[in-house]
Amino acid sequence: MSFLELFFNVLNKNNIEYSVLRNYEGLPASLNGSDLDILISKHETKSFYELLDKVLLDTNGKIITKYGKLTPRVCVSGFYNNEYFGVQFDVHEGILPYKIYEMFPIDFLITRSKIHNEIKVANDDDASILAFLKEILNNGICKEKYFKEAKKSWNKNSIYKNELSKIYTEKFIFLIEEIFCKDFDIQKINKLSELGRKSIVNSFSKKIKVLLSNTERINRFFKTPGFTIAILGTDGAGKSTIIDNIWEPLNESMHNSMYYEHMRPNLIPNIAQLFGKKKETIPVTNPHKSKPSGTIGSLIRLSYYTVDYTFGYFLKVYKMNVKKSSIWIFDRYFYDYLIDQRRARIKLPESIIKMISFIIPKPDLIICLGTDAKKIHERKPELTLEEVEKQVSKLKEFSSKTKNTFWIDTGCSIDESSLECFNLIISNMANRYK
Repeated sequence: MSFLELFFNVLNKNNIEYSVLRNYEGLPASLNGSDLDILISKHETKSFYELLDKVLLDTNGKIITKYGKLTPRVCVSGFYNNEYFGVQFDVHEGILPYKIYEMFPIDFLITRSKIHNEIKVANDDDASILAFLKEILNNGICKEKYFKEAKKSWNKNSIYKNELSKIYTEKFIFLIEEIFCKDFDIQKINKLSELGRKSIVNSFSKKIKVLLSNTERINRFFKTPGFTIAILGTDGAGKSTIIDNIWEPLNESMHNSMYYEHMRPNLIPNIAQLFGKKKETIPVTNPHKSKPSGTIGSLIRLSYYTVDYTFGYFLKVYKMNVKKSSIWIFDRYFYDYLIDQRRARIKLPESIIKMISFIIPKPDLIICLGTDAKKIHERKPELTLEEVEKQVSKLKEFSSKTKNTFWIDTGCSIDESSLECFNLIISNMANRYK
């Protein structure tokens, strides 16, 4: 049994009033790359989260990201029945809101839900009307396909006029009836959007409450829903393979908001590209081929890349982490200059690099991979055994002295190392919400 199958079995067994709003065709076997948009009855929100926690405990899963009010985004991930899993929930906690006020009656939707593979899902007509309202209220416009589906549902169900009259003004109801009697008209849909918004947020006090509700977004600047990971290790330590193995479940948890960068944020091109050299796309087979720059050249090189680690990080990585649930994985990071300067063609006193490291934005988690130097050298004899031994020793020392840094021995099977790395990541992400 998969995580999703167990999850819905528990909801049904406990008679939770819920409805999956869309993208349910593959459930419970799969979400087909989508998130799980689920509406929970007002009086059962607490029970829902208690049951979700129970299922996660039984499946070795964790909530790795949770943010937002009324419709929080809850990202979960774990390893169950020898399979990784990842799901992003959009949980409507007893309301289908525009801003902080109701846009569609939830009791009406839940009582009219149908059953799909033993899962309660929204009636197709209700889902069409809801999708149309979401589009015009949140975006001010909608795609023609949403219009056509909603028009068809409205014209065969007179009940919508009565239900929406409890929320919207007579002018809105009159205009929506007029629109659904004709072809797609952008200007009238724009007008309908304005009327709908005024119907819901129709007083000064409501506008103030909406304004105050935005404090949650401000809090994201201090506690971002996104998460940054740096994975360090010598060539042959298993970085690329482990990243490949854990990528899919984490990406499903974040609903396709996983980002990969090599070494740095890469907002600006590397120095070689500035002089017309094409960016290399093939793996580096001889990282120590080029000689290091002199002291002045090394300082220029390090200063240039420091700009990327600082401004590039805030303009690219931090900006996305504030905006939504996301995971950035860096294959190597600034600390690599302490482990292997020669790779970056730098030759400077270690004290200078350590001094600059204080202004470099720190990843939320640093994972150092390595094992017996001989094993690593057998996997990738690109560097001398002596060099591998030196780098492994430096990495171990770095991991023992640096905050939020962990050592994983990759001398066992790659599957075991991948699972250990995965569990370390989701545990550290989950610790933010304890």
